[in-house]
Amino acid sequence: ANGAEPPGGLKQEAALDQLNSRISYVQLALELAANIFTDEGAEDAELADDASNSNSNDDDDDEDMAGDDGEDAGSDIEDVTRHFDEDGNDDADEDDDDVGVDFDINDMEDILADESTIANEADDVVQQSILGVFIGAIVPSLQRLAKPTKMSTLATAISECAQSTPNSAAIKVIVSVVESFAALHERALSCFNNVLLVIEESLKVWFRKHGDCVDQWWRLLIDIAQLLFGTAGSPAELADTDQRLRFAVLEPTISCMWTLARSAQGAVPATREQVEGLIHVCEQAPNSDLRVKAIGVLGSIACRKPGHVDENQRIGTYLLDNIVCTPLLATGAPSNSNNVEPIIEALDLIYDIYGDQAYDYDEPVFVRGGFLAKLRTCYLPMRKLVKTVDRRVKRELRDRGDLVVQNMRGFIDYKDSERRTA
Repeated sequence: ANGAEPPGGLKQEAALDQLNSRISYVQLALELAANIFTDEGAEDAELADDASNSNSNDDDDDEDMAGDDGEDAGSDIEDVTRHFDEDGNDDADEDDDDVGVDFDINDMEDILADESTIANEADDVVQQSILGVFIGAIVPSLQRLAKPTKMSTLATAISECAQSTPNSAAIKVIVSVVESFAALHERALSCFNNVLLVIEESLKVWFRKHGDCVDQWWRLLIDIAQLLFGTAGSPAELADTDQRLRFAVLEPTISCMWTLARSAQGAVPATREQVEGLIHVCEQAPNSDLRVKAIGVLGSIACRKPGHVDENQRIGTYLLDNIVCTPLLATGAPSNSNNVEPIIEALDLIYDIYGDQAYDYDEPVFVRGGFLAKLRTCYLPMRKLVKTVDRRVKRELRDRGDLVVQNMRGFIDYKDSERRTA
């Protein structure tokens, strides 16, 4: 009796338990890797950024210091009226009429050569730092761990494990394993996102030299999203759990897509079908956090130019009509502060996307689409909505809301005068 094989079901449950334990060790390793990278990788990124800029800054330190006394380059968003002021040109332009005369094709070649040198220097430093180790050796492993398997959704896991109709005990073990896989994918994606965030913060120039990585990483993230939602649903009694676990992996996937698209300044190989998929995520998102992230990805894609007018029109119209106007102008306008953040994010993106009439999509989309009139209609409802956010409870959100309303007024005035003075 002691040497007898356990029944098939019990043997399978024991194997699943063992798998669960192994996954927990990998999860712990991923947490440690993410923390180490966040601490040390950020320092390496700052060193790489300093090194890539040192040559270009050495000859201009005096001028830079003088400029810093009067203006903070990161403060544009704080004053959209100044940012969009039609008369806000640099006074130096009035004092030196020869600047434009002296600029020729050789000047442009020099600028491009300097940018290429900076990118190469940054790349050299990255390759010799912990960033280089992560990108070259660890990121591929993170990608393999992030990609769903047959045990990553309840429907496929049940189909894979059950030789017959599984009993409640077997279902419980299967659910536990799928939860472990979801946590594994989530942590791998979070660690990958940390890598992207550090590069975004200090080394955006790196993405110019490595467009192949951007394309590869984007397609991987799209594959993950499609694997999560391209499979059949689970039995009705497990539908809620199945949905929760799928979205638990989808949210960090969308986070990575947003960071990647931002870092690459929208230069990702997004197709029209993928744009529709992201819009679907916005519509089906179970919480405002995921919705905001999907909106952010869409906004980054909409900034692509030139040659992407159709995608811009689809995204811009969706952001303004569905995310901003519909809830603000509805009879029962949203009073829950959880609904405010997606609207704030969408408005901030609209300011960026349509910030210049020279963009090839501005005339056919913003002007012909009547975006300015829609924004005017939404101004007072937006101001009223922001005031419902309790500053004592959600100070950061309220501050963001106040700023977006202030910027909304400035943006409307700017776009109104932009065409009249052109």
